[in-house]
Amino acid sequence: MKVLIAEDDKASRKLLKCFIENLPRFQIAGEAVDGEEFVRLIMNEKPDIAIVDIEMPFLNGMEAVKICKRLHPSLEVIFTSGYDNFALGAFEVSAVDYILKPIDIERLFMALERAETRLYQNRITIEKGYANKDLMIKRNNQITFLSPAEILFIEKSNRKSIIHTEHYKYQTNESLSSYEYLLDSRFMTVHRSYIINLDHLTRVETVGQMYKAHFKNYSETARISKHKLVELQSLKAGVG
Repeated sequence: MKVLIAEDDKASRKLLKCFIENLPRFQIAGEAVDGEEFVRLIMNEKPDIAIVDIEMPFLNGMEAVKICKRLHPSLEVIFTSGYDNFALGAFEVSAVDYILKPIDIERLFMALERAETRLYQNRITIEKGYANKDLMIKRNNQITFLSPAEILFIEKSNRKSIIHTEHYKYQTNESLSSYEYLLDSRFMTVHRSYIINLDHLTRVETVGQMYKAHFKNYSETARISKHKLVELQSLKAGVG
């Protein structure tokens, strides 16, 4: 994966470069010190991922990304900033993450992995003709932008919902029914407390009087109601 760094602060660029060089799957495609240079490098290098500081000279990172998204729509973006007041703009351009400085290395690594997953899943999404509008998840004064393709299943837990992905679980205050409205046809409500992604379903197991849905590379399971089993088998056959 080719990664472009856009950051006007020399020390921050050096730190980001050091972080990324520890990940063999990612290669630095270039470094930009202002928004205009960032746009030029995007056009020339066509990177997969860009790590972009919002406040840069000549053209700020947000405006530069909007231009780049028109030129290179598949670009995945991770924003960095010392302020949290640009989060809504980040959502509007479907950024992978919005990381406040000082940058936490584990959060950066997680964002890069999610960007990689999104690039792969977006190719499948395009092939299958799905919609792919990101979900905006608010938690602990942070906003995360999650592609539906990453979701394995969503679980109702008391008055909250837990979104399960391969590497992380997100707890939100949204109801399960609100996600039913937002998600596309690859998702099915299989129980009053579970919505699953049919693309990630690997098998269904009978356990006593109940059924469990299993997912690739994930140990936790979702429950399936008996009256939903036939519909699930039909939809899964159609998706496959």
